[in-house]
Amino acid sequence: MQDGDILRALESGKIKPREVEEIIWKGNRQMDWSGANRRAALIRLRFLERKLGKKFQNIERCYIDNSTMKGDIPVTGTEQKIGGASTPLGVGGPIKVNGEYARGLFFLPVATNEAALIAGLNRGIKIINEAGGIRTIVTKSGMSRAPAVEFPNIKTAMEVCQDISSKGELYKKMKQAAESDSRVSKLLDIQPFQMGRVVHLRFTFDTGDSMGMNSATKYSANAIRVLREKYHFMKLISLSANMCSDKKASHVNVLLGRGKSVETEVTVPGKLIKRVYGVKPEDIVRLNQIKNMEGSALSGTVSGFNANVSNTLAALFVATGQDCAQLVESASGFTRAEMEKGNIVFGCRFPSLEVATVGGGTGFGTAKECLEMLGCSGPGEKPGDNAKKLAEIFAAAATAQDLNLLGAEAHGFELADSHIKLARGK
Repeated sequence: MQDGDILRALESGKIKPREVEEIIWKGNRQMDWSGANRRAALIRLRFLERKLGKKFQNIERCYIDNSTMKGDIPVTGTEQKIGGASTPLGVGGPIKVNGEYARGLFFLPVATNEAALIAGLNRGIKIINEAGGIRTIVTKSGMSRAPAVEFPNIKTAMEVCQDISSKGELYKKMKQAAESDSRVSKLLDIQPFQMGRVVHLRFTFDTGDSMGMNSATKYSANAIRVLREKYHFMKLISLSANMCSDKKASHVNVLLGRGKSVETEVTVPGKLIKRVYGVKPEDIVRLNQIKNMEGSALSGTVSGFNANVSNTLAALFVATGQDCAQLVESASGFTRAEMEKGNIVFGCRFPSLEVATVGGGTGFGTAKECLEMLGCSGPGEKPGDNAKKLAEIFAAAATAQDLNLLGAEAHGFELADSHIKLARGK
């Protein structure tokens, strides 16, 4: 079929929008899957334009090809593509990171529409670099998935929890099943949480350099099948029952971690704070207490005891092809500041920073190039090293932004004045 024929068939309802790639591909003797995706996107866009009576030239111009072949199986990557979406990309840094996995100076790809974001980030970086760089450490790494299963009574549910927690024969069989067809992922733990007859099983996996949600789901399912072989009367409620906890702010992620748990710290001389921000270091420490601790507690925040870490992380996530929905838990952050011999010891804790350097949106287009800018594209020499390096860089950048925002807010009306100047030119 020619493109015009397919478009008319779409308009008449003879074919569905999701079928266009397959029709083109099969008509081309199953050759050039990438080309079939591009043609399909353009046909759907024309269909939409005619339906709505509008032109979408920029959407067409921003087309991104994320289709691929998995062996002989064609995968679209994004269903019903019509083009692409774009965000301005700036660069911050370089920031000096003294981490376990990230060591050196790193330029930061920052995708944002917000004026003053990169300017503020760079001022925070200036402080950190003059102080000798920021220390970073990954304290924990593991992606979780938490199925829920139900038993006939609360006693049986308790006994199953005890059976799994004992790390005995059942646990070993579940671990073996979970890892049976995995090339990289390894089961780290299964933590049971009982609620009446229902048991939430929080599986945690080492998933290498991938973010690992698909892997964690697949391998958890393998283990649940083994559990059902022993307890045939068990009922599977859901393979994901929110104890993970995915794409939601939660205490369980703060306490147990999810993705990468990262700590950052920098000691900033008091005279440097005074020179750059025009305030005493004690002013920033007090502001952190009132704003990030007391204000956050008063507002009822779950894990947002910080000034603004989500802003920087969002811009880095978009630039590098991360799962932006996971900003909810990735931006859980605790900013701390204390005086020590006239200096500020400043840092942040990120308990659930969920990032990847392989899989998802990280392997193509501008996202791949941004990861290459950071020296983090693809798998590391040792599985997981690149993702941990990326997590340390992201945490360092977010800490720099928080330091700068507190410095600006401690200086009266500077926050408002700087945003108006950079956003509106006034």
